[in-house]
Amino acid sequence: MRKITFYGAIATLITVALYLFGTQGGPAFASDTYGRLQHQRPLPQSHGAPIAHSQSHIGPATAAWEFDYRRDGGKQGLSEEQCAAAFPELYVEVDRAVAYRIRVGNVTLDDLDVGWRGDGIVRARIYDNQLYIIDAHGVWDHNHRPRSIATLHALNRAISAAREPLPDIEFTFTDHDSALIDPNSNHTTWSYSRLAHQESLWLMPDFGFWAWPDVGLRSYRELQMALDYDEDDFLDKVPKLVWRGSLSVGSHAARVGLLEHSANQPWGDVQTLDWSNKSDIDSKLLTMEDHCSYMFTAQTEGNTYSGRLKYLLNCHSILLSHELQWIEHYHHLLRPAGMDQNYIKLKPDFRDLPKIMKNLLKLDHLLKAKTIADNARRTFRERYLTPAAEACYWRALVTGWASVQGFEPRVWEEREAADDWRGGKRFKKRVRGVPFESYVIMEEVDWAIPTKPRRVCIED
Repeated sequence: MRKITFYGAIATLITVALYLFGTQGGPAFASDTYGRLQHQRPLPQSHGAPIAHSQSHIGPATAAWEFDYRRDGGKQGLSEEQCAAAFPELYVEVDRAVAYRIRVGNVTLDDLDVGWRGDGIVRARIYDNQLYIIDAHGVWDHNHRPRSIATLHALNRAISAAREPLPDIEFTFTDHDSALIDPNSNHTTWSYSRLAHQESLWLMPDFGFWAWPDVGLRSYRELQMALDYDEDDFLDKVPKLVWRGSLSVGSHAARVGLLEHSANQPWGDVQTLDWSNKSDIDSKLLTMEDHCSYMFTAQTEGNTYSGRLKYLLNCHSILLSHELQWIEHYHHLLRPAGMDQNYIKLKPDFRDLPKIMKNLLKLDHLLKAKTIADNARRTFRERYLTPAAEACYWRALVTGWASVQGFEPRVWEEREAADDWRGGKRFKKRVRGVPFESYVIMEEVDWAIPTKPRRVCIED
């Protein structure tokens, strides 16, 4: 029997206090930039009292409806009004991007040029609630291909599930870790992450919200289902800090600091991975469910943002992280202090890690700290990182972009057809771009008929 079960046995005898005191209200849902309604957030009661957040008015049409994670978490087809009621704090990045374009001027057709990126960029259009791919620019290798396809699938799912008509838009997105080649450039595109000064970027959910099978995550929703079904109670988890990762990334200093300050500690299970060494991977790699079996999880950024964060926030565990430089679309929901604290922020080099872990593992502190894990599960897994929230965010992104789109997307193009019976040239109109349904089969925007076998650049 693990020693930690003793903690669980006496947990009911001790009042769970708050880990830190004071309040820290959440960011307002500034949806007036594109006409969306404001609503108070009704949190589910399945795992304790709701977290205190800023409040706003509830419209009479949705006053009777409340988001319930068990019932609604996997629904991509919530109405716009339900999206606003369920996830009022989700759309901060959309509102920020809209406000920026209002200041500097509407999005132009020149902003949609893909030549500046070189590879890993897609130009697309939504017309009549249908997704079209206009230019898939350098997305064929083992890195870009799964990312671009996953992103297109996720966006198309959100479009297909929409109850209301979406505006017609044309846009680009990049599947690079860093969208901008030069951090000081000012290109406009949709991106997985950005630095604080990169205001021209519009943040979208990253590819891992669909699936990340090359690291063992077959489906984002499957992970949530598995944790709901079989996750250990917090006080029965392994009382250690877990981390796996490579040192060959941009955030090398933070990762080295984490290794240094957790070395030879009884609470540490922090190990490096050499992705080029199969025996190393076989002996050290943990599934995400394995990560969630630990009381404490460590977060470090990668080359830019880290795709693991959203998965770790699904664990009913306590997340410890250095201050994040790269912003994702949900990062404003992270709370390092206050009544609704949902993670612990450490120094950039993790030098305060031993002191914090020593305090956390004291019995009375551990029971208090469980509140952090409760808050994280309720805020992220049970609300803002659900597939329902993701679909709502995609549609808000489309709506926000449309509000500052300074052109009318061109729908039709002329294509030369067969000669007519008099020997003259004939031209026919067809919809510009290729429908999503064909693109995901052909992975081309144009092809000859009959088709030839396609070679896909996938490494063994």
